[in-house]
Amino acid sequence: MKRWYLYALIGLIFGIFDWFYLDWLARGLSPNLGENPFIVIPIILGLNYGIWLVPIIPVTLYEANRAKTIKSPIFAGILTWSCAILSYYIFYAFLLSLGRLPNLEHLNIFGQNFENVRPEYWRMFNRIILFQFLEWTPIAVIGGGVAGAIAWWVIRRFKHPKSKFTN
Repeated sequence: MKRWYLYALIGLIFGIFDWFYLDWLARGLSPNLGENPFIVIPIILGLNYGIWLVPIIPVTLYEANRAKTIKSPIFAGILTWSCAILSYYIFYAFLLSLGRLPNLEHLNIFGQNFENVRPEYWRMFNRIILFQFLEWTPIAVIGGGVAGAIAWWVIRRFKHPKSKFTN
């Protein structure tokens, strides 16, 4: 049971880490890659989406090693990525609410002018927090489940090479 809490914690920590990582990609790395879009775009896309393999690979492989059925690694993948998405967007909402996002500093909920910008705040919250969270959650569920299934298949293939899992 403790490992499930650990998988959730890994996801929650990763979601916040990903926020800072993406900020570094946008501000630190991208300007230094040059201007050739045929080089820059694949590198940025690979780094942007590839980083999501960092928490899921060890979690699903570990769970696939322990599991008796395919359900456990699938659930481990879903739990890890769903928690990562959740913490990413909670942190995003926190930054929005404190006026810490570029060009949205005026939306600070503790600001003197919040009554005047409340409708804009909720529009932005719905558009950039809620909508994106709802958009990425199914991807986390499906992707996490697929990653768990792949881990199960890989472990079974190499651990039991003549088993029914290799056909």
